[in-house]
Amino acid sequence: MSDLIQSHYADGILSVNFNRPEKKNALTSEMYAQLADIFDHQATQDNVNVVVLRAGQDFTAGNDLDDFLARPPAAEEGATAPVWEFMRALSTCPVPVIAAVDGFAVGIGTTLLLHCEFVYSTPSTVFMLPFINLAAVPEFGSSMLLPMHTGYVKAAEMLLLGDRFDSETALQYNLINQICSSENLMACAMATAAKLAGKSREALVQSKALMRRDIEPLAERIALESKAFAKRVASPEAKAAISAIMKR
Repeated sequence: MSDLIQSHYADGILSVNFNRPEKKNALTSEMYAQLADIFDHQATQDNVNVVVLRAGQDFTAGNDLDDFLARPPAAEEGATAPVWEFMRALSTCPVPVIAAVDGFAVGIGTTLLLHCEFVYSTPSTVFMLPFINLAAVPEFGSSMLLPMHTGYVKAAEMLLLGDRFDSETALQYNLINQICSSENLMACAMATAAKLAGKSREALVQSKALMRRDIEPLAERIALESKAFAKRVASPEAKAAISAIMKR
């Protein structure tokens, strides 16, 4: 396995680093396969509370087009490809995911952010959804998730024009949490990661699962939350946390 994707674990935090700076971290089939493996087998471990996606000067320029043309994902129903496996693995990651974004965030470099709970970017970040310019269509659920974040007309602007936009626009469109200086980007991301690492993993997993559920009648969601809530407050972990608060 190459070091184009690097992972490191410490204190409840799994850091995943894109490491192909000479190609602006353009993603290949091999890199997607590595990412899928990390999200399937490392991010699901009981000692992991949060995943931090990071890179260097550029988050990712999207698909490596030479690799993409040489190994295009199959269109047949049920067919698998490394990029589809990565999409499945990230979209079903049980714990919160943080992205620290600088430089280029093109194509999947933007659509993957819709599957993160926290996104921090810099003033020099360039976002772009260029699918229409490649005579292609949106991917990674972005045709559904982007309108949910931004509203339909803004999503249409981004997906049907394919123009670049900056961090101020991304913040206005609810695609990112905060703009940080390049020097402070990782500090912002890791500060949030440290907070999440100190939370109850089971409560994080269940809270994310509830928030990521498909839309259902409100009464059904309330009933589902109530059942999960009752189980959690009866747990030894919750009883200890409540007791500690009462003693303050």
